[in-house]
Order: sequence, then structure tokens, then C-alpha cells
Amino acid sequence: MKEDIQNLLFEEIKSSKLKGITKASQIEVFEPKNIEFGDWTSNICMKLAANSEDSPRQIAEKLIQNLNKVDWITKIEIAGAGFLNFYLASEQKFLFIQECLKQKEPFSIKGKAKKKILIEYVSSNPTGPIHIGHGRGAALGSALANLLSKAGCEVKQEYYVNDQGLQIETLGLSLLLNYLSLSGEMIKLPKECYQGDYLKTLASDLKKSENNKYEFILPDKLPKNFNDWLVLVKKELPHFDKLGEYALTKILDGIKSDLEEFKTFHDDFFFESSLFIDSKKSEFHKTLKYLSKKNLSYDEDGAIWYKSTDFGDEKDRVLIRENEAPTYFASDLVYHKNKFDRKFDEMINLWGSDHHGYLPRINASLKGLGYDSKKLKTIFIQFVSLIRGKNKVAMSTRSGEFVSLKKLIDEVGVDAVRYFFLERRSDQTLEFDIELAKKKNKDNPVYYIQYAHARICSLMKELPERGFNYSNSEGSKALLSLSSDKENELVSQINSYQQTLERCFDKREIHSLCFYLRDLASIFHSFYNSHPILDKNENSRNARIAVSLATQAVIKDGLSILGIVAPEKM
Repeated sequence: MKEDIQNLLFEEIKSSKLKGITKASQIEVFEPKNIEFGDWTSNICMKLAANSEDSPRQIAEKLIQNLNKVDWITKIEIAGAGFLNFYLASEQKFLFIQECLKQKEPFSIKGKAKKKILIEYVSSNPTGPIHIGHGRGAALGSALANLLSKAGCEVKQEYYVNDQGLQIETLGLSLLLNYLSLSGEMIKLPKECYQGDYLKTLASDLKKSENNKYEFILPDKLPKNFNDWLVLVKKELPHFDKLGEYALTKILDGIKSDLEEFKTFHDDFFFESSLFIDSKKSEFHKTLKYLSKKNLSYDEDGAIWYKSTDFGDEKDRVLIRENEAPTYFASDLVYHKNKFDRKFDEMINLWGSDHHGYLPRINASLKGLGYDSKKLKTIFIQFVSLIRGKNKVAMSTRSGEFVSLKKLIDEVGVDAVRYFFLERRSDQTLEFDIELAKKKNKDNPVYYIQYAHARICSLMKELPERGFNYSNSEGSKALLSLSSDKENELVSQINSYQQTLERCFDKREIHSLCFYLRDLASIFHSFYNSHPILDKNENSRNARIAVSLATQAVIKDGLSILGIVAPEKM
């Protein structure tokens, strides 16, 4: 219907020779929040006035002269400065509801380009379990993939694994010191090491599986700092590097398991080390060679620098340090080059908010390599804090005092965690109220939405028990009898589902869908409590069952995008 109104307006604009619009899709048509303002509204007259001597209201008066002749529109009103409010014929209001009743899976996002899209998300360092901050990114990434797939896009979900460098050595040392402590040694981990009980568990498992393979005689005077420990263990253990690999593998296995429990499934785990395989034949080496050939890099003070200031960055960036070790920036540059070389139409990064200042560097590097940086969209995810009662839960990743995603899931459930992570804009900080997430009442939005779905399922089970029959064909015929304010409000909310999906798709966001489902559930519960659905009057009963089933279908579809169960009973 939205497209019909857009096309109708566009044809009349062309006939009237008004300037400022070249195609129908440029005309904004939306459903008003208040049903008193019609079924659809457009602000097109305000836009047209920018290229006309007439006021928006004068333009509106000219347009509706012919628009009123369309039989499926009963009335067009001019409101305010020049808004056009469209009132549809009754049968038009129920087309989408009838579609819901006819098809098992009627929902899709139509009229959108079917792109090949890469979403890279979570990508947390495999040095510890994923915590709640990573979980927010996991919920958003997987839900976004579900949404884009509805438009027919080919979506690939990728996790970038930082599996080399000092952090892996640090992980290996952290594991070893915990391992040695199991023999009774009083070892205090340097502050640079990773902390947390998960390392103690890994150390215990290692000791059992490797039969004291990593034991060695410690000096009477133990090292005092991180670097001295590294020197000692590398000297005593020629296979020290295996410890980092062991810990990384075990932790990554745990991450994959936690993500799967959280209904997050990546198509690929892309290892940073793959960019460096085969030395001079590696992607990293080829990229450095290319930059040098194009005069985009230079040597200074023993390091290799990228001329990122030539492409809008605030300063040039180091690619290779004086010790010949590549920087994180260099790895990211090559990784993003790899993304572009795989010929995606669009690439989406989900990054923590602490990476905000990093984006100009990446964009600058891509421009230098000759790529269109507009194909790369970065969504920043703000921090999550936990609230228990009135108190904020203290967390510190470095000290090991963090709440893992798994612990939160175990306490409040997957569905609640996913919804609470998704119901706010990703660029807003999130306070996760643990006690609210566990409530079984209308205060908990995800429970309230799921309860609406279960309530409708229960209603349909009750139908034959009350001696009533129902068919979708009879329900469709009876829809015209819906006339009360609450019935009309529910119909209007159901009809806005497609528009909500389109808006979420266009903006690459999810939180609007959460708001929509919460409002739909609230409107349905209000309708349910004020109208006897299993009414003795057959016509009223069939109509109300039909609109209830449409509500059920929309809730189920919306929750599936969010990765949340639509239960049949609660």
C-alpha cells in the first residue's frame, strides 16, 4: 500500500510539473502514530515547496484535486503546514492481515537490492571467555544477519581471530604460571598477565592431559616482572609457544560453544595468522610491497610507515615496528583489503565504542589501496553495565572480575539476554537490570511479548473446547466488522510491521523492531482484556480470531529475527 501511494503521488507530481522529485521512492510515506491522522501520511508537499513559489499547503490543495478520485482512498485531508493524510477504504486496511492468514511465512522485505554482505562481529581476543559486552555485539550481529536475509541478501557472518603477537605469548605465560602454582609454588602473576578462574581451570586440565610436561626447576629467586618471566620460561621450555596455542584453542572452543548457546552462528572464523602464512608470498607481504611500489609507505627510524595523512588521517601510521613486528593497524589494513578482494557489495563491522577513533585510520588505508570506503559500514556498540537491585555490578576484564555471557545466560535465560541487548540503540550505553529480566509480568517486555504469542496459542486450543469452529476464509470475510478503537488500533499496528522491517533494513538497526513488538503486545493485551474474542456472535468471533492470528504471526516472525523463541505456552 505504501508503494501504491508513492506511485500515485509521483504521477500527480509529474502531471503538475512540480520539481524536486525524480522517482517515487523519494516520496516519504509513513503510518502516523495516531490513527486519527489517517492510515498513511506524507510530508512531500513541504519538500516540493523548496523548489516552488507556492506554500506546502497550496501544493497540497493542487495535488488532492485528482488524488481523491482513487476508489481505494476514501478521503485525503490536509493537516498542519501541508501534511497529506490518507484514509483508506475499509477493505484495504485488512489486506496485510489477510495475507498473514493465507501464508505460513508471508513476511519478507520487498523492493530492496539483494546484496552480498559480510558482517564481522564479536571478534573478541581469544584470551578469555566472552563477557556481556561481547554478548551485546553477538545479539546485534546475528539479528542483523537475520534481518538482511529477509530482503534476499546473501549474508556471511565472520569472526576475526587475533591469534598472534604479544597477547598470545602473554596468554601462554598466564597459563604456565597458573600451571606451576598447582605444584604448590607461591607465584604472583605480573599485572600484565591475564587473570581469572578460567586460567586455573585450563591449567588443571593441562596438567592432567600433559602429565607434568611443562614442569621445570624454578630458581630460588623468582622473577619480579613480566619480561623477566618471559625470558626465563623461553629459556627453560623450548616448546613454550605451544602453551599459547593450547590456551587459544581451548578458549576459542569455549567461545564458539557460548555463542551457539546464544543462538549466534558464524559462517567463518578468520584467523589473523592466515594473513602472514608463507612469508614473502603472504597477503601481508604483498600488501607491503604494493604500498612501497605506489610510494604510499616510507622508512623512518627503523620502522615502516603508511602515508595515511594523504587520505584524511590525522597522522601517518606505523606498519612495521623497529623490532620488525607488524602493528595491529597493519594487520587490520590487510584484513580489510582481504574483505574487499572477496567482492562483497557491503561490509559491516560491529566494533566496541573504544574503537571509534580507529575508523578514520581504516578508511584512510582503504582509500590508499584504491577501494571505495563507502562500502564499509561500521556500527559502534556502547558498553554494558549490570544492575542487580539498586547496585551496579563491579567489573574489570584485566583483573578477571567480569561477568561472562554464559553466567548471565544461566541466570536469566537466552531470550531475555538477547532482547535486553537489542532494545536500545547500539551507540547508547546499556544498563542491564538483572532482576527485571527475571520477572514474569508485564514489566518485563520480552516476557510480555512472548506471553501475547502464548495467549493466542491457548485461545486457539480453547476454541474447539467451547464448541466453536473457525476457518481463515470466514475470518477474512468477517474482518470488516472490526470497528472499535482498540480493534482499529490493533489492525493499524499489525499493518505497520512491513514498514518497521523496511526502516530497520534501511538503517541497519534492530532496536526499532523491539519497540514495535513491545507496542504490538501491549495493544493486543489491551484488546484481549476489553473484547471477548470467543464471542457468541459468530461474525465478531471470527473477525477477532483472525486479527489475533495475524498478531501471532507477526510476533513469531519478529521474534525469529531477534533470535528469540515464540512459545506456545507459558
